[in-house]
Amino acid sequence: MSDNLTESMAGLNEAVKQYVQTRIDLVKLLFLKKTSKYMSILFGMLIIILMCTLIVAFAGVVFTFWYGETYGNYMEGAFIVLGSLVALLIVFLLFRKKLLTSFFLSNFSEILFEDDEVDHK
Repeated sequence: MSDNLTESMAGLNEAVKQYVQTRIDLVKLLFLKKTSKYMSILFGMLIIILMCTLIVAFAGVVFTFWYGETYGNYMEGAFIVLGSLVALLIVFLLFRKKLLTSFFLSNFSEILFEDDEVDHK
């Protein structure tokens, strides 16, 4: 009887070790999944910001040349573009917390709290 109980305890010990290792591997995989989603969102945002910056810069240059050709004064066109960019910067600085916080909370909380395959028994 003692040998049977020892074998059962050894088998149970091995099963618990295997279960714990499986749970650790599952947590690692879920962490990798969430991290890759975070990185893809951040990388996508970076590309969008770079593209918007290029578009705004190109539009500013085009407007400056158009204004210079139409009214004969390139400096006034450049100052109009500069003033517009400063106004846009001020608006962004005033509303950055509201814009960025709502964006990050909505996207990252969705990823963080999505229902994963982990059962909490």
